[in-house]
Amino acid sequence: MRRFWIKEDGVGSAEEGYAVLSYDEDRDIYGVEIPKTIDPNHLPAILGILARKGIYSVEDKWARRFVKERVIPPDRQNIGMILREVGIGYYSEFPLLEYTCGRCCMDEFYLEEILPG
Repeated sequence: MRRFWIKEDGVGSAEEGYAVLSYDEDRDIYGVEIPKTIDPNHLPAILGILARKGIYSVEDKWARRFVKERVIPPDRQNIGMILREVGIGYYSEFPLLEYTCGRCCMDEFYLEEILPG
């Protein structure tokens, strides 16, 4: 199980982020845990919407949607070149998410892996 803080550029220097994205590589399942103390306005859009609805444990369906919003789509022009640059032979969201640290052009959020220990 891999775990990542969801953080935002330029916001404090705290160790912790706003929420935790988890990925089970063996089962290909995502999840997000949002602390109830976090203001939904401090979350990426889809997670903020869920938190406003009182959903703080995000299941695979919505966590995967969050991930897909943050990676290059499979139908992108020149996707083959991008996959070669990343070093993968087929399209898969997780290696792309990891390669970009979850950054996208819609906001200032990024992922930082939580190392075991």
